[in-house]
Amino acid sequence: MKNTFSIFFLTITLTISACTPQSVSTPPPLPATEPAVVSVPPTEAVGQLPVNAKLYQNDAFGVGFQYPSSWLGPEEYVSEQTLRVEVGSDVVYPYGTGPEERTYTLKNSYYIVIQYSKNDQNTYWRETYQSLLNLADGESLSDGRGLTIRVGQFTIGRFSGVEYISTLSETAQTSPAYSRSVILFDEQSNVLTMTGQPNNVEVVDGNWRDAYQMIDEANSFIFHEILTSISIQ
Repeated sequence: MKNTFSIFFLTITLTISACTPQSVSTPPPLPATEPAVVSVPPTEAVGQLPVNAKLYQNDAFGVGFQYPSSWLGPEEYVSEQTLRVEVGSDVVYPYGTGPEERTYTLKNSYYIVIQYSKNDQNTYWRETYQSLLNLADGESLSDGRGLTIRVGQFTIGRFSGVEYISTLSETAQTSPAYSRSVILFDEQSNVLTMTGQPNNVEVVDGNWRDAYQMIDEANSFIFHEILTSISIQ
């Protein structure tokens, strides 16, 4: 489904503070005991089911990727030089659909958004990338609201960048948030981003962080299979 929307970029649940962040040498707090028990739906990896995998292709942007045959979507949105595509394990709504219009039935679902911008001049992605370059793998940036953890370097063809996790800091009092993202650039200032996020998460004993992390890790293989299947002409 193609729709035209007012140009702006994928809203990341958390952003790195404009103030000078504090470097932390350890990753975000992990469960000290057994993680919360949540029901994670069986995942279907693209790499394991190459024949049945769905193929997305946009000839105008020269972008293609594979995703699990059991997943829904894609929902595609185009504005000038930017392409945004979303797929997920539960129903995928058109971009811009309000929360009150969305109904999810699958617990612990997972969604992935791929965005490609040609000749991107927006400074947000470059500032985020530069902040992550100053960290070692496993180190994080933290402020009163957000926590961003560098996972590592990543390269796809002529694109290279950084994978990272975004979540709430321990002091944040907002709704739960947890996402896995990659920022990639090429020499022509084209930007490729990909974000995976748990949705409709079943939280046990009020420990939302463990539950979200568990869903993300259960889908990390699919995340990387989709990521490595991306081709850009």
